[in-house]
Amino acid sequence: MLYLCMTAAGSIPVLICLVLWLCRKESYDFRLGKRLLIIGMFFYLVPFQLLKYKLPEKVAENLSLPITIRTDQNFYKAASVGSILTPGESIWIPKWICIVLIIWMVCVVLFALYEVIKYKLDIRKLMAQSEKTFADVNGKKTELLVSTKIHTPYTVGFLKQSIIVPKGSQNHPCFSMFYRHEECHRKNYDCFMKLICIVIICVHWMNPIAYLLLPLYSITAEYICDAYAIRGCTESEKKEYLQLIINLSAKDEPLSVIWKSNLSGSGKLLKRRINYMMKKRKTGMVKKGVTAVICAVTVFASASTILAYEPFWSTDEEAVEIFEGGTFGAFSSERNMGELDFSESDIVFVYEDGTQVAITDTEESFAYALCNHTMESGYYSVHKPNSTGGCTIYEYNAQRCTKCGYTEIGTLNNTITYAVCPHN
Repeated sequence: MLYLCMTAAGSIPVLICLVLWLCRKESYDFRLGKRLLIIGMFFYLVPFQLLKYKLPEKVAENLSLPITIRTDQNFYKAASVGSILTPGESIWIPKWICIVLIIWMVCVVLFALYEVIKYKLDIRKLMAQSEKTFADVNGKKTELLVSTKIHTPYTVGFLKQSIIVPKGSQNHPCFSMFYRHEECHRKNYDCFMKLICIVIICVHWMNPIAYLLLPLYSITAEYICDAYAIRGCTESEKKEYLQLIINLSAKDEPLSVIWKSNLSGSGKLLKRRINYMMKKRKTGMVKKGVTAVICAVTVFASASTILAYEPFWSTDEEAVEIFEGGTFGAFSSERNMGELDFSESDIVFVYEDGTQVAITDTEESFAYALCNHTMESGYYSVHKPNSTGGCTIYEYNAQRCTKCGYTEIGTLNNTITYAVCPHN
């Protein structure tokens, strides 16, 4: 359930970014797009929904949706949607679909590993073939690498980054502009951000929207670096820079398209990139306000997935030990155990006011450890059918958290055996 909420929360900003990019075209603000993509990365990787455990009880009770999704441990049983299906019903996935999904997951992970390892090897080879030099950029002496194996400048590396330029490019009239382009890549850690995008694809491999994150970020990074490179330049200087991009786009480069943090481009994206650089854009408080509102609405929409998150039922280890090896107590007739409802589960928690809650998953979950528990007393009742058509009920004194479902089980309180099970 946590995974489903995380993948939904991360997808919302990515979808908003895609829709704005397709609809706004040349008027699209790529800085806004980058903010949306970073918001998406945050919600893809950070289990924000676990904050529900830290909220006060009254607030947590109101943070719920009518639709609840419960995962099942059965490999072929996907999920049951409480608002659509009756209790006990589930949506089943055929075995062959599960096998195809697993094969797809393995392929995605192997492809990601291959690309990362190949990139590191290519960088090592490229840097070994490069010479360290110094260049004058806007009156500042700057260290960079020069290589005869490339035709366009590159920013390489994840955390420790380097800029590699073609040999002789220092004398090009656009050198300062394409160096600023690569410097922007380095300042923004774009290669490292692409690595995060690949990690997200591996984690959320079943979500097709997660696959849009990497290409959208790559395109956005190039537009932002172009805008930074031509800042303060004249029209003639911009045209020279654009001509350089067009010339470089026709040449093959050693690195995979996934890792290209350089000037080159292709097709319609290149044409749109040129139009974006040549168009004058207005800036002001209104635009900043719209950007802030869109980001705030996006964060709120992603954070709202906390409403759909329901924790797993949890019990402590002592509960299992008591259930398997406890000493049976004496029969008590204070409550009529024949009226307990075991239709959904053979384990029921009964509050002192008589309210019953079926516990469908008794496995431990790490999540309950994060909760500020609000415990209420009651009885942990276990239903055991026997071969003669009867049943035995074991009742334990217990406490249960009303927020996360964590249950602490104490001593055995009552046992009762029915010759004919009244709970069927």
